[in-house]
Amino acid sequence: MENEKDIPLGPEHPRYDEAQALENMVRVVRKAQGKKNPEDCSYGSLEWQAVEEDYLEDLLRALGGDPGELS
Repeated sequence: MENEKDIPLGPEHPRYDEAQALENMVRVVRKAQGKKNPEDCSYGSLEWQAVEEDYLEDLLRALGGDPGELS
């Protein structure tokens, strides 16, 4: 670690609950929109890969980012 005070993002991290809540919110909103979440597909399949990418883009949007800036 760069800083000995850094805590890996896990249950002991002060932002862990916030990260979990954000992830759960994105999953619930996707379901409400009729979208699949990665766990709805066979792991590693082409469908899973497409859904995972779409899910990560939605998560980035929820964090205030723009997936279009990544490419």
